[in-house]
Amino acid sequence: MRSFVVTVLAAGLVAGCTTQSPNDQDQYFDNITPDPIALQTERERLTAAENGGDAVQLPGSDGSTPSAPENRPSGISNTQDFQAVVEQESIASDAAKLAALRQSYTVVDPEPLPQRRTDVNLAAYAISQKQAVGARTYKRSSSSMSSCSRYRNDPDAAQRRFLEAGGPERDRSNLDPDGDGFACSWNPDLYRNLLPS
Repeated sequence: MRSFVVTVLAAGLVAGCTTQSPNDQDQYFDNITPDPIALQTERERLTAAENGGDAVQLPGSDGSTPSAPENRPSGISNTQDFQAVVEQESIASDAAKLAALRQSYTVVDPEPLPQRRTDVNLAAYAISQKQAVGARTYKRSSSSMSSCSRYRNDPDAAQRRFLEAGGPERDRSNLDPDGDGFACSWNPDLYRNLLPS
């Protein structure tokens, strides 16, 4: 009961704080006092437009050819203007720029390429294996999946560990009980699908 009263009071407070918007019954525009000077100015402008007074003269409407605009805005590069470039540059200035560039030119000696890492490459292994997941390819003595429980959330780590321990030929850690060459739930299709068809 107490929460009901609090809810009703809160709703009443919120309703009392909101502003009332005009609706069809309120004569909103009847309460506005227009500015007489602005109305007179607008009336004169409309009358002049109706009578044809103060007509706007468009360029070229009197038979004359309008002049071309000046195409030299200040602060903007004019390198696309041939005449401006000819005025600013010469063969001597180009030669000086070329000499300055030759002075700053630096030859970098090539270095040997870095050695590839020799650790396990899951992508290369996935692409090199053609058998399907679950297709028995290697002989296994145990079919227990208990060793895979620690790699449940990281199948890539299971496959890395499997290959580091001598897989797929040997499975010392019992990570490939079905003998397909892929540890636990690791799927090579992620890497195989990267190849173009």
